[in-house]
Amino acid sequence: MPYEIVIPDKIQRIIEKKLDKHLRERLYNKLLKLENAPHSYAKPLRHPLTGIWEIHFEKRWRVLLEIHESDNIIVIVGFKHKNEMR
Repeated sequence: MPYEIVIPDKIQRIIEKKLDKHLRERLYNKLLKLENAPHSYAKPLRHPLTGIWEIHFEKRWRVLLEIHESDNIIVIVGFKHKNEMR
């Protein structure tokens, strides 16, 4: 059963502010790949961010997400430039 991807309004505004239309479309296409096999594309983060997963986008951006197995939902919890992650 495919997962539902949820992008909260706050994260959606950040994405719209930081990416142009072309890059947003590419990001959404990448996120759609998560629907069927999120563990194949995402990497789990370690302590203190246990429970958060990460995917890389365009070698510059990091998308942080939570995978809720019981509800088959993926919630995007962060979108940051790689330099903001330090």
